[in-house]
Amino acid sequence: MEYWDSGGPRLPVVRINAKGLRWQRRGHPWLYRDDLDGEVALPSGELAAVLAPGERFLGQAFYSAKSRIALRFVSPGPEPVTAAFWEARLLRALAFRQRVVRDSDACRLIYAEADGFPGLVADSYAGHLVLQANHPGPARLLPETFLPLLTRHLAPKSITLRHDGEARLLERLPQEVQTVLGELPPWVQVREGEVRLWVDIRGGQKTGLFLDQRENRAVAATMSRGRVLDAFAYQGAFAMHLAPLAEEVTLVESSAAALEMARENALLNNLNNLDLVRENVFAYLKAAVAAGKRFDCIILDPPAFARSRGERTAALKGYREINRRAFQLLSPGGALITCSCSYNLSEPDFLGIVREAAAEAHRQARIVERRGAAKDHPALLSLPESLYLKCLILEVL
Repeated sequence: MEYWDSGGPRLPVVRINAKGLRWQRRGHPWLYRDDLDGEVALPSGELAAVLAPGERFLGQAFYSAKSRIALRFVSPGPEPVTAAFWEARLLRALAFRQRVVRDSDACRLIYAEADGFPGLVADSYAGHLVLQANHPGPARLLPETFLPLLTRHLAPKSITLRHDGEARLLERLPQEVQTVLGELPPWVQVREGEVRLWVDIRGGQKTGLFLDQRENRAVAATMSRGRVLDAFAYQGAFAMHLAPLAEEVTLVESSAAALEMARENALLNNLNNLDLVRENVFAYLKAAVAAGKRFDCIILDPPAFARSRGERTAALKGYREINRRAFQLLSPGGALITCSCSYNLSEPDFLGIVREAAAEAHRQARIVERRGAAKDHPALLSLPESLYLKCLILEVL
C-alpha cells in the first residue's frame, strides 16, 4: 500500500481517474466506484489521501469498500484529522443550531455532510441524544472521538445508537439499537411551541420523530380551520398543531401502533376533536370522494414513494393520485399542505405532478408557500441529494 506524507499522519493513497476529477471539480462531496483509478486494497472506514491524475492532492476522504459511493470527503486540506479537528466542527454545528432552532427542545444537531460529518447524524430530544453512523468512517470514530465530544459539550441525559436504517445495509454494517450512555425512558416528551409530543426513540421512524417537518407543522397550523384531514398521519404531529384551530381533525394511518401514539399525543395536548382512522390512505381517499365528503384543510405527508430511480414511474402515479383525490375533497377556499420526501423526485417534478392533479380534479389553486426541511436540516449546495423534502402550501380557489 502506498502512503502519502503531509508532515502529519501518513495516509493511504486512493487515486481517481479523469472522470472522477471532472465530478470532483463540481464540488460534490462524494466520489463513486467508477471514479477510482484501479483497485483499492483498503478496509471500509479508512481515511485516505485522494490524488488526481498528475499526483495532485485533492483532500482527505473516508473510503468504503462496499458501497457504490467509494469516497466521502472529510477535508480538502492536509491538516491532521484529530479529535480537535472534529471538536471544531461540532462546536460550529451546535452554534448554528443555537441560531436557527426556536421554541423547541427537539432538533437535529449534526446533519452529515452539511455539517462536515460524512455519514453521521445526531438528534436531540429534550436532552436525549440519538446517533446514526451510516458509514464505516464515523462508526469507527464513535467510541473514542464522537461520543466523548458529545458528552463533554452537551452533558446528555442519554445517548442511543439507532443503527437500524437502510443506509447501513448498503455499507454492510450491522443492524442494532442500543443505549450506550445514561437511561432512556420508554417515551420522551418534547415540545414544539405550545404542542407536546411523545417520542419513542428506540422504535419510532427515523430517530423517533420526523424533525425535518417541525417548521412546516407550525406553518400548516396557520391554515387550519373547519374539518381537517391528516393523511399518512403517523403519530399525529401535524394533527396536534392543527387541531386547536379546527372543528374536527381526521387522522388516517395504516399502523395501529402509530395511531395509538397519536391517541396518547391527543391526551397529552388535551385535544378531544380527533377522529383516528386505521386504513390505507389510498383506499380512504377513494371512498371519501365517492361519498362526497368535504374538508377545509388536508395534509398529505406520505413516506417516500421513490426510494430509487427504478421506482419513479410508480411514485409519480401514486403522488398524482393522492393529490387529485385531495383536490376533489377540498372545499372552495380550502388549504392543501402536500409533501414529498423522495429525493428521486425533484421540486419541479413535484410541482408538475400537483399541477396535473389539480387539472384532473378541475380545480384551480394558488401557491401560498414553497418550503423544504427545517433549518436544522441544512442542505449542502454541492449535494443535491440533501434537497429531498418538498412541501407545498396551496389554497384552492
